[in-house]
Amino acid sequence: MELRVQLKVCEGCGSLWYRSQNQKSVYCKGCEVRLREFPAPATRKQRGRRPANGPVFRIMAVAEEAGGAL
Repeated sequence: MELRVQLKVCEGCGSLWYRSQNQKSVYCKGCEVRLREFPAPATRKQRGRRPANGPVFRIMAVAEEAGGAL
């Protein structure tokens, strides 16, 4: 029987641990248990200014194409 593993550094506590190649976790088992208690992170909001061709400009363009002028 053969099992392929990777030596990883836990991103939570910094300890070294082995994980199988098909596993995608970045935390050791101890940190995974501790972090399950926390809520899932919200999606990231885009920062910065909105592009100039935002929804307002699209609505005005559609209105002009339909024959209405603002």
